Parts: sequence; structure tokens; C-alpha cells
Amino acid sequence: NLSTQVILVLGFSNIFADALSMGVGEFLSSKAENEWILSERKREAWEMENYPEGEIEEMVDIYVERGMDRADAVQVITTMSKYKDFFVDVMMAEELQLQVPEEDHEMEAMKE
Repeated sequence: NLSTQVILVLGFSNIFADALSMGVGEFLSSKAENEWILSERKREAWEMENYPEGEIEEMVDIYVERGMDRADAVQVITTMSKYKDFFVDVMMAEELQLQVPEEDHEMEAMKE
């Protein structure tokens, strides 16, 4: 026979432990996803640095598939590719459908 106080303390302790567990799980999940996205960005940046023609051609093909005239796509992509960091972020969004996390992504994951 447990008293009402003990039952309440056990119940609230269980709720607190569940909330803490869910929060830690969400934080670790967000952190892992952001780290994976950043590793993909590094790979794309390496490819752009070492094989820019191939990356530019991939992006031209994506824009052509979406209905842009090839000459226009070449002009747009050639212009964007002059700005390497910008272009890598565009490749992440257009080619991989990934949004590059902010610099303080770990702090943002704690807020979620």
C-alpha cells in the first residue's frame, strides 16, 4: 500500500523522465541530421573545387528538366557558379533537396 504522496511523486518523476528522454532524443536526432547535411556540403564543395564542369553540367541538366531553355540554364548556372559558396548552397537545395543548417545549429537543436 503506497501513500498518495508516493504515487504522485512516482507519477511526476515518470513524466519528467519521459520528457527528458524525448528532449535528448530530439536533440541528438537534429544534431546528427545537421552533421550529415554539413558532410554532404563538404562533399559538394570538394566536387565543385575539383570537378566544376561536372557540377555545373549537373545543375544545367536539373534546370533544363524543370523546363528552362538550355541556353538560359547555362547562362544562369554559369553566373551563379562564379560565387562558389553560394553555388554550393544552391546545389544542396536543388540537387539534394537539403537545407544547409545555420552555423549555430547545435544551439538551435537544443531549442527544439
